[in-house]
Amino acid sequence: MKKVVIATALLLCTGSAMAKGAFDDAADAIDYRQAAFGLIKENFADMGAMLKNKKPMDSQVFAERAEHLAMLAAIPFNGFDVKGSDQGDTGALPAVWSDRGEFNAIADKFQLATKALAKASSSGDSRAIAKAFGGVGKTCKGCHDQFKAD
Repeated sequence: MKKVVIATALLLCTGSAMAKGAFDDAADAIDYRQAAFGLIKENFADMGAMLKNKKPMDSQVFAERAEHLAMLAAIPFNGFDVKGSDQGDTGALPAVWSDRGEFNAIADKFQLATKALAKASSSGDSRAIAKAFGGVGKTCKGCHDQFKAD
């Protein structure tokens, strides 16, 4: 868990400053986006475990995870802009680059959904939280269905 916290802090500090030209090469861009998606998955899974009663609900931790998720939501996507990042050790399908408009639209929906979840999680309204969590999951699934190999 300590590594996750450190990695999250590093990504949050450097994520907004990371521009297309800031990657050393395509492999670096792939590693960067995979690390960001890993942190997204970690935060989302922890919240899911709380909602499914597989882990005790801690509303403060849930809200923190939701805030982290909202901050992380924009980070991985510039890692797809690097030439050659469609090759190598990546689960991204060619459709990411051939249907970039749709990919970007889903990425935008994901970012909006994570912000809605962060807002709902601070409200304490369990129905609103569950609905917002489902909205994030729906955007994840929509992207994976179209743009990610299993």
